[in-house]
Amino acid sequence: MPETDTAVVMFARHPSRRVRWERATTAPFTVLAVAFLVSYVWQVLDHGRTPSLDAWLTRVDIAIWLLFSADFLFRLRISTDRRRFLRNNWLDLSIVLVPPLRPLRLLRAALLIIDAVDRHTRFQARVRLTMFVGVSSMLLVLLCSVAIFDAERDAPGSNIHSLGEAAWWSVVSVTTVGYGDFYPVTVQGRLIAVVLMTVGIGLISFVIGTVTSWVIDQLRTVDEGVERADRELDELIGEVRSLRADIAELRAQLGAPRQEGVRELGKSG
Repeated sequence: MPETDTAVVMFARHPSRRVRWERATTAPFTVLAVAFLVSYVWQVLDHGRTPSLDAWLTRVDIAIWLLFSADFLFRLRISTDRRRFLRNNWLDLSIVLVPPLRPLRLLRAALLIIDAVDRHTRFQARVRLTMFVGVSSMLLVLLCSVAIFDAERDAPGSNIHSLGEAAWWSVVSVTTVGYGDFYPVTVQGRLIAVVLMTVGIGLISFVIGTVTSWVIDQLRTVDEGVERADRELDELIGEVRSLRADIAELRAQLGAPRQEGVRELGKSG
């Protein structure tokens, strides 16, 4: 067996310390990412009504950020190729570099959830891509709805005063429909709109391309099945013709002795 194949087999049987750590921490860090998202949404909806709750949720945010930072640094420390690790884990690095400040919580919430999905599907390429796009799309609409509601609800001249109106605006914007019944009036709201529309166009284009590719693959599979069935049918027809020829030849061989016997009987009579 070649050395490369041996190395692959040994890695599959004995994964590295970092891989074992990532597999063991997938579930806990997924729960932490969801907890951060709930904390962020809760703070926006509470809107300073209970300062003690806001302070407690802020501490939760900082604690989760510190845990993700410690996890990233630990995986970097035990990695055998740290430069390659940084290239392949830029999402984790972004989480560590973005501090837990209120204006950046939208970005951090998105990064935490996407990183959790990325960890969970790290070893399944097709599932990983599908889940990444699906979760990113839902997360984009949800977080932009909460963020635009937080930015617009108390602004002078604003027309977005509830989370439902913010969610409707997000769906309309991400699909590039743009009815114009709701729109941001603040600088922060317009920046969120720019992000939503830009990323939304990319996601929609990706989804359309993915669906088109899937349909083409299905049609190609059907065509290949038809071609394979035609080849098998041609082979069967050829075999049937060959069997018919063999049967005719056997009949001819069996019929010749019978005719000779009849002739001999006629002569003797």
